[in-house]
Amino acid sequence: MDTTTLSFAMSTVALALYSCSYFFNNKRNYLILQLVGNVFLSLSYLLMGAYFTMVSVGIGIGRGLICYTYEKHNRKVPLYMIIALCLATILSYIIINHVVLSATSSPWDIFYLIASCMYAITFAIRNIKLMRYLVLIPHACAIAYNLLVNAPISSAVSYGIEFVITIVAIVKFHIQEKIKITKKLALH
Repeated sequence: MDTTTLSFAMSTVALALYSCSYFFNNKRNYLILQLVGNVFLSLSYLLMGAYFTMVSVGIGIGRGLICYTYEKHNRKVPLYMIIALCLATILSYIIINHVVLSATSSPWDIFYLIASCMYAITFAIRNIKLMRYLVLIPHACAIAYNLLVNAPISSAVSYGIEFVITIVAIVKFHIQEKIKITKKLALH
């Protein structure tokens, strides 16, 4: 199996794990699936030679571990941890793209950096309902980034699927639940 096919297979497994995570109404289970999905996605980017993205997803693995640990102990992620994760993403971008690879920046890179920082913020939110609503912002930024930099269409489609699945989970867990409660109150 060539590296492109293996990379695609790993990113597909990641997407499946991400997609399943949105149908858990338990934050710990959600975070575990996101974390394992990030491991597969990071390996996918490694095989593609997309090193900054691989490191950024690696930071996402760290973010998942941090958020899971705090969630497991029923504690809020401290603000300094969220700031550290955002700074780690920005610094890795500068170091990898400008120092190691001597690459030029794209003005569209800001979308990816915003998405990465927003993921750190949203995953730290303990209220899964609020987190689901807010995670739509980094999903949209990631879709825009992938389309604007002419990334493989599968990248934009993957984030698009995740965006749609998040909306489906919002409808399932929050909107339908509100409708059920409203109907029960109307019957009484």
